[in-house]
Amino acid sequence: GYLDKLHNEISRTLEKINSREKYINNQLEHLVQEYRSAQALLKKNAYFKITEVLERVKQETEEKGSSMTDGAPLVKIKQALTKLKQETIQMDIQIGVMEHTLLQSKLKEKSNMTRDMHATVIPEDTVGAY
Repeated sequence: GYLDKLHNEISRTLEKINSREKYINNQLEHLVQEYRSAQALLKKNAYFKITEVLERVKQETEEKGSSMTDGAPLVKIKQALTKLKQETIQMDIQIGVMEHTLLQSKLKEKSNMTRDMHATVIPEDTVGAY
């Protein structure tokens, strides 16, 4: 009798626990669904982010690898050096022309000054007249 009574009491307690568990599960079911969907979305986004980063790294690696074996940058450097040499030659010519023009101007000025100096020599007999 005592064991039957204990068994009945335990059975009722288990039923109450099961009932409350079902009630709590029903009340929180939408939150559990939200949690599961958020978790799935997070996994999906993380997968896409990782895939995106991996693709970008692959692309950068391929670009660097191809640029290392590609001779285009070297050709560009050689062309730039050739252009710089041509510009240097042109500038040297322009500098030479400017120096020549300046020298001619100085010589002409000196010549004019010398001519003016000889032309302004006043005879002594006319100095007293003024």
